[in-house]
Amino acid sequence: MAKTLVKYSVVDAFTESPFKGNPAAVCFPEEDRDDQWLQSVAAEFNISQTCYLSRIAESEAHDSPNGSSTSTFPRFRLRWFTPVAE
Repeated sequence: MAKTLVKYSVVDAFTESPFKGNPAAVCFPEEDRDDQWLQSVAAEFNISQTCYLSRIAESEAHDSPNGSSTSTFPRFRLRWFTPVAE
């Protein structure tokens, strides 16, 4: 399997000070990944929380009954994983 680069940041939650609070990995995959891949990456980070943010295409956003989007802001899908489970 070929290596895939994924943009990510490790952030400190629940604090205003660096290196305090809860660390979380925030990943920005550019293509869909299966659950096993997502879980494997979370296990590799081995910190309490890893999240995946995937931008939702406008064609997938259905805010109103007629299917048109009423928001001008981008929308994202968010999934959280621990090192052992989603």
